[in-house]
Amino acid sequence: MFSDYGESALNGNSFKENAVFHLADHALKHMLNKHTHYSHLVITTSCPDSIAPSLGQCIIQHYHDEFGSSQTIDIVQGCAGGVSALILASQLSELDKGNVLVVAADAAQKAASPASEVFEVFQNGVFTCCVSYVDDHSRLVYHRTRQYKDLYNVVTIGLGHDADAIIAANMGDMATDPRKHLGLRLDNHLAIKLMKEAEKFYLDFIEQTGHPDILILHQVNVPIINHLEKVFAKYPIRFINKAKETGNCGCATTGILLDQLKNEIRDKKVMICGFGTGGVITAGLWQF
Repeated sequence: MFSDYGESALNGNSFKENAVFHLADHALKHMLNKHTHYSHLVITTSCPDSIAPSLGQCIIQHYHDEFGSSQTIDIVQGCAGGVSALILASQLSELDKGNVLVVAADAAQKAASPASEVFEVFQNGVFTCCVSYVDDHSRLVYHRTRQYKDLYNVVTIGLGHDADAIIAANMGDMATDPRKHLGLRLDNHLAIKLMKEAEKFYLDFIEQTGHPDILILHQVNVPIINHLEKVFAKYPIRFINKAKETGNCGCATTGILLDQLKNEIRDKKVMICGFGTGGVITAGLWQF
């Protein structure tokens, strides 16, 4: 696996054109094994460079010799998409007894207006890994997801087919700061409501699995993760808090933390949990 975030991930140019593709390309250059056949590519982002061609299709165009015959699945699901991609890749590798490439890339800071109060919360980041079938105990053990009613607007990005109405209503800002109205916006009030569901979600989850050894949560921002660290201190787990270091890298965040821990997870049960866009909490437990 490989990950990167912050200034180095885009060579110091946070607003680089086609930034999400360049993040993905940066990661693939570091880990791609040309001798490995990938049955599937699972690609996830919150803020694609374009709706079409998709990020997955742009990757295949660039790496056509390697991926031209691989089935590609693009996920645009918000911050929980990184965990969803790992769950889906684990299921596909188990089904086909093959190799599945996961790429989670988000130019999250580029997606927000520089004038936004949450601009400094976000970072640009990328994570990629190969999920392979192995005939041993290492596997996806359990997964669970829940979308909470009336919290679906916790994160919004106005770009899309209905953006013309937003543009028409805010013409004065479109030339100077279009992301003020069309870019990534976080509703802190709804984020706190979603955060309050985290412990109950965890307790329902571990009824099926027992406690994990390590808990990796999406690093939404420093105050929320610091609070959740206190909430989960009562449980016999290692809680990962690197929000101040990594920032919120969108769907790549949990993968970035997993990569940082890759030398410490052998024979450990690791619960990876993403939450945010859509009012969704999604988690998987892996035995490594």
